[in-house]
Amino acid sequence: MQIISPQFVSGKKVLLRLDIDVPIGKSSVISHQSSDQNLVVLEDFRLRAGLPTLKMCLENAQETIVMGHIGRPEGKAVEELSVAPIKQWFEDQGLRSHLTSGKLKLLENLRFDPREEAGDLSFAKELANMGDVFVNEAFASYRPAVSTTILPTLLPHYAGLRFAEEVRVLAGVRNPPTGGSKKPFVAIMGGAKVADKLSVIKVLAEKADAVLVGGKLISEIRTENLSLPKNVLVGMLNEDGFDIAPQTTSAWAGLIRQSRMIVWNGPLGKFEDPKNDATKKIARMVLDSGAQVIIGGGDTISALREYGLLSEVEEKAFSASDSEREDAKADKPSRFISTGGGAMLKFLTDGTLPTIEALS
Repeated sequence: MQIISPQFVSGKKVLLRLDIDVPIGKSSVISHQSSDQNLVVLEDFRLRAGLPTLKMCLENAQETIVMGHIGRPEGKAVEELSVAPIKQWFEDQGLRSHLTSGKLKLLENLRFDPREEAGDLSFAKELANMGDVFVNEAFASYRPAVSTTILPTLLPHYAGLRFAEEVRVLAGVRNPPTGGSKKPFVAIMGGAKVADKLSVIKVLAEKADAVLVGGKLISEIRTENLSLPKNVLVGMLNEDGFDIAPQTTSAWAGLIRQSRMIVWNGPLGKFEDPKNDATKKIARMVLDSGAQVIIGGGDTISALREYGLLSEVEEKAFSASDSEREDAKADKPSRFISTGGGAMLKFLTDGTLPTIEALS
């Protein structure tokens, strides 16, 4: 898998698959032209993660054509899922002149065309004819589609900076180098859909000293009477079933404080309700542990933002620099937020993704 560099894109027309699938909603600012509220980007973590690659393209390429999807429009144009808020976000980042000059172009939501998810070769060729090279900077969009797995077969292709960093960090969790494993290693799994997470829980149980399970997974595991490895510690729910019980939080505290590496995916309760504070308490323990921390999942990121902790995690979240790599070698604690919740789990389970294979 080749990684983007200024030399690879210099003077070329770049098709950049960016992760623009971010939460969009109503703005509280009333437009002077209309009494309607405007749609805006509500959470921009994925967009900011892709900025270094986008700026490298803008600084070196002849033209950068950004493409991506928002939501699930099912092959039809849906106004609420248009890329207009993404374009406004680009402008807010100081990229207006690039848009005006045409050096930066943003294609409409690819999923408005049913051929995108169908993997239609004719659609792939239409897109490929727009550019000279393809760059994938959408780690979270790992399922086969024209813009993720077909385009790399038609054009010279490279992984974006963040995409490559995601692979490097998560590969280090799944297959730590000899003598490089950080112990004690604790994994925390929350959220719901045990069918999606059971396989990764079992994989992590082979690597970690303990896997701590919370959220809706608790009731799902017990309802289905699932058999799990002995080092998988399934928590207890509180009385209303919307959060882990205080005794579970207390029981996990020692394991978290002593750990040297923590992987966390999924909130541990209904964090939107202020009375459910277990996720906040666990987050505080994780950040205070001094361990290497790897966090993934959109709901987990939303919870951290809700608690005012996301900026604290982000101090080292965009860690594609040489200095960060040296910190890792020196065994200094670092923090990394994966842009892909499902992609993170899939990679940890299988060791690869369809999009990685396409770039290889």
